[in-house]
Amino acid sequence: MTEPRCLLCYDELEADSGETHARCARRLYGKGPIPQLDVSLDQIQSLAEQAVRARITVPGAQAKLSLGLAGGGSTRAPRRLTLVDAPAGYILKPPSPDFSFLPELEDLSMHLTRLAGIPCVPHGLVRLASGEFAYLTRRVDRQEGTKLHMEDMGQLGGKPTEAKYRGSHEQVARLLQRFSAQPGLDLIRLYEQVHVAFLLGNSDLHLKNLSLLKDPQRGWLLSPAYDMVATRLVLETDPDELALTLNGKRSRLDHGDFLAAMATSGLEPKAAHNLQRRVARALPRWHTMIDHSFLPAELRLRFHALIVERSARLGL
Repeated sequence: MTEPRCLLCYDELEADSGETHARCARRLYGKGPIPQLDVSLDQIQSLAEQAVRARITVPGAQAKLSLGLAGGGSTRAPRRLTLVDAPAGYILKPPSPDFSFLPELEDLSMHLTRLAGIPCVPHGLVRLASGEFAYLTRRVDRQEGTKLHMEDMGQLGGKPTEAKYRGSHEQVARLLQRFSAQPGLDLIRLYEQVHVAFLLGNSDLHLKNLSLLKDPQRGWLLSPAYDMVATRLVLETDPDELALTLNGKRSRLDHGDFLAAMATSGLEPKAAHNLQRRVARALPRWHTMIDHSFLPAELRLRFHALIVERSARLGL
């Protein structure tokens, strides 16, 4: 990738327009100047240690920091993303010392999820003062300073955090049918996301990465997708293809397993067929987005090959 591209959409940038389009920045940060993140990777690692002691990290295996947006408005201070002195509305994931290009990979995986028609949390890449990329996402359980109720499938199913990999997608479907205000639509959304997770090589769509969010007007709904990462590209020896079982299996999955699971969950054959057609239509755009991404060439080639292999197994 030689020409400058937007960190938020990967499209080309006009000359002297910084690193993001103004329209893309508004979707992630709201109105106003693009906020500053004037910290280096070393500073973030130090802040992360302090955050652990102060309990302001976000639960999960990958390092995460909870940030707020300060400044702007009636003040003359520039807008900035900060760990203190502002309501927490963002989650920052710095580069991993163990896995190269993880922020770039997660951001791309989320873009591909959205291209398949699945609502996603607002997200994008940000550049640290030391030059590395970090992954930033806006919390959807915060709305104008108000905390919205959000329950993950582990909580809804009465399972502790350490049991987040013990379950099935069919069990998640039953929880949706029990708790969702729109169970039919959310059931389709669920299986769209499961198809996408398989195609991406995301074997970490566990019970805590699927949630219901309480809309003030409509009630409990399946939340926008979050934490979608093509883990196969960084954990090549992982034997599992999905975090939860599907038709009793986590690996060696094929088209029949997906059809059987959807039938067990009450999806009509026509609805299942239409769902797969929608996902299949996104695949050409996936390959274009991968080519425009910030991944290095070798990783892009591996991602292309993974998607081709997985889509062939599903007959897409």
